[in-house]
Amino acid sequence: MGPDIYKVAAIGQGMLAVMAKPVAGEWIADEFSGIARQGITDMVSLLERHEVRELGLTEAPALCAANGMAFTSFPIADRGLPASPGVFALVRDIGGRIAAGAHTVIHCRAGIGRTGLLAAAVLVRHGYTPEAAFRLVSRARGVQVPDTPEQVDWVVQHRQRLQCTG
Repeated sequence: MGPDIYKVAAIGQGMLAVMAKPVAGEWIADEFSGIARQGITDMVSLLERHEVRELGLTEAPALCAANGMAFTSFPIADRGLPASPGVFALVRDIGGRIAAGAHTVIHCRAGIGRTGLLAAAVLVRHGYTPEAAFRLVSRARGVQVPDTPEQVDWVVQHRQRLQCTG
């Protein structure tokens, strides 16, 4: 049995997926090779630097590279909102890479709050309403996403910018 990766939606030639943090420790190499075996080509981590250390995931960029996956880190505070306007470029880049054929998985600690927010933002960029995007991610993940009303409001409030960045 491999890592739990939840496929959300096909976009163009690729796939958007979400997951909880990769398993660390003794089996970390197996975890990352398992992620790659499931067809993932790009991983986006929303963990903060201190979480990466405490969760034992400092090797994630190297393990992604060793398994032929691109790795992007874009820290967002747990239960928080994107603090950097760079999030709009990130959403554009993720969506563009998926449309061109990347199979991208987004994760935070539990794969619910920050992950749900960013996955919904990518879907909004590709024409989904915020409500439909959150429903789709929630159904794929098997739990209601995101964690907070503020995270929902962020996607709703930034819908026009998410659709128009480019």
